[in-house]
Amino acid sequence: EILPGLPTMAEAAEPTKNDVINLSQRRPERKLVENPLTWWGDTPWLLWNFNYGGIAGLWAGVGEAEALGELFFDCLATLLSVTDLILGFFLNVLIYYAAYDVSPDYAQAIVDRYTDLYYQRCIPGVAVGLLFGNVYYAYMAGRLAYKENRDDVTAQPYGINTTGAFITLGAINLEALFSCVFDQKNLDKVFVDNKPTEAGKDAANKAFAIAVAANFITGIFEILGCLFAEPIRAVIPPPAYYAMLTGVGFVFLAFNPMISIAAEPIVCMVPFLVVVCGFFGGVKYKIGNTGLTIPIAVLAILLSVIFGWAGGCKHKNDGAAMYNYGSGSPGNQNLFADTSRWYTCMGTSRHDAKYMYRTYAGDVSALGGGIFADIGAGMDTITPFMGTILVVAVVGFAASLAGTESAAAAGDDYPMAESLVVDGVGTCLGAIFGSFYGTTIYIGHPIHKTLGAKRGYSVLNGVIYFIVLWSGLFASLYKVIPGCANGALLIFVGLFMCRQAIEDVPPDYYPATFFGLFPCLCNWAALRVDPGYSGDGGWWAGGAQRGAEGMGINFMGQGGGEWFTLIMTSIFCYCTDRNFKAGAIMCAIATFLQLLTGIPTIYNAPTAGKKKYDFIPRMGPERVGYYPKKAHDANFSWMWTVAFAMCTIFFLLQFALQRAGMIDPPIVREKPGAGGPSKAAAVADAKGEPDIVEA
Repeated sequence: EILPGLPTMAEAAEPTKNDVINLSQRRPERKLVENPLTWWGDTPWLLWNFNYGGIAGLWAGVGEAEALGELFFDCLATLLSVTDLILGFFLNVLIYYAAYDVSPDYAQAIVDRYTDLYYQRCIPGVAVGLLFGNVYYAYMAGRLAYKENRDDVTAQPYGINTTGAFITLGAINLEALFSCVFDQKNLDKVFVDNKPTEAGKDAANKAFAIAVAANFITGIFEILGCLFAEPIRAVIPPPAYYAMLTGVGFVFLAFNPMISIAAEPIVCMVPFLVVVCGFFGGVKYKIGNTGLTIPIAVLAILLSVIFGWAGGCKHKNDGAAMYNYGSGSPGNQNLFADTSRWYTCMGTSRHDAKYMYRTYAGDVSALGGGIFADIGAGMDTITPFMGTILVVAVVGFAASLAGTESAAAAGDDYPMAESLVVDGVGTCLGAIFGSFYGTTIYIGHPIHKTLGAKRGYSVLNGVIYFIVLWSGLFASLYKVIPGCANGALLIFVGLFMCRQAIEDVPPDYYPATFFGLFPCLCNWAALRVDPGYSGDGGWWAGGAQRGAEGMGINFMGQGGGEWFTLIMTSIFCYCTDRNFKAGAIMCAIATFLQLLTGIPTIYNAPTAGKKKYDFIPRMGPERVGYYPKKAHDANFSWMWTVAFAMCTIFFLLQFALQRAGMIDPPIVREKPGAGGPSKAAAVADAKGEPDIVEA
């Protein structure tokens, strides 16, 4: 007898989301180079396949609705969070205060123009990229169903490259803004021509164009990734490319949003627990006996909206000043104003919601001037950002690799090369229309397959986003949803990335995986804690004056910390495996890259030199590029060049001792995905006896 309220055996046996997400299942063997033209065999190219997908080939039942809710709010959480970062902390705090030292009018003009460009160019550009990718992956699902004569195929979910977006904003957008704020031409317009407003618009236009051009090049690199993704995966240890995802996932998607949740617990804690129970505990919130459930994301956002608009995060007087909601720059006052007496958290201000609707709803007037034009305008100054652009592309196709493999683990084996090309084309299309956000496959395919979705959810997601983002309504949406709502969803995404990394690597790689978190933590600290910033007399003269500690934070956190993560985590793994030959090769490559690109460096050549206006600091917090050792010894990139060269010699000596039989032989591992995490194999030692290492 079953007690009242307890599930029946059949209900208890229903699979939860956690029951099917086994990311260490066997996956198909991948070729080093996969030809997307021959992968499909005799499957027709111009095929929508109306025999698959339910009604009109689009609607397969309630599973489509639930999957649509999950994907829509997953993308929305990312878009709201990156909007909050670029328009909030970066633009209205860091950039505003930096430009305020030049002129208050100059600072306000930069903020106003960049905000207009964001809502009227970048956001509609995102709509184009999302529509293309979501429709294409629905089309691809139909072809796969035809090829394999199945009707249980689920389209790959597609959206904004979350990890790449956070890296891009910190390492490209922010640095481009700093460079343009202190550009000589703009300063001349302020001080000589007395045109601060015009100079501010010019600075914003140029910084925006650089970011868009960088995104376009990222898309090109992602397309080329179809040729290099598999070779890279074969050479780079799994913790190294996972760490580029988990670093951003742990720090910016999980840790940073949790800080915001802790700041406003009345509004944020219950929605956070809904996300944890739903996504990690498999809790289903059923609607009576209808067989329908409320999507976790919908419930979490709905609760946060109710609590927030009921006044859960209102502050006044000293309370508002402590939260920096109403004090400080006019930009901050505009962001958090509700009335003349009250200030409230992001997404709960009637004043701001009305202002955004009046200003941007139905208005994309700045779009036309940017189609194709932003890419061309930004190309002439893109060179210093190429190193960061490359690593963002690596993160992009690492996410695509992980997403496609998770789909294969759930039974839907899609062509890897074609998926990488589609992600790159979607990124390029968005950039053509003004977006600086890349797009990629999401890891959540097994979730949507469990819900019973096929491909309708993907098409509808693209169409809905195209309407909402192209109509100018996103600005209003951003101002009516509390930030911690999307933060709770991002915590799930970030921790889920960390879970995947742990499931797909052997235990003796765990230290290397966790080591890969350090650079991203340093990037967060460099931007938030301020280990030292540009000031009169040099960057080290202001801020917390942390000395050597600050230098270490800046070195590890450059360019989002991703290059440092890739190189140092790989070296860590080679040490773990006693693969000294690979370690020597990696350190030699790092020496060459450091010499030519200055991966971790402090010196900012275009803006740091004392020129006409000595009283204005002109060194941004992050910039990569080739800089020689200066006479005043203020550039430290050369130190890393020497250090990597020394490490190369160290590994060569270790390799020689290993060949002489004085050090145990290297550990050889199976490739991940061949039935589970990569495992260490038995290797004959110098005496011919196997060296067994349990992984």
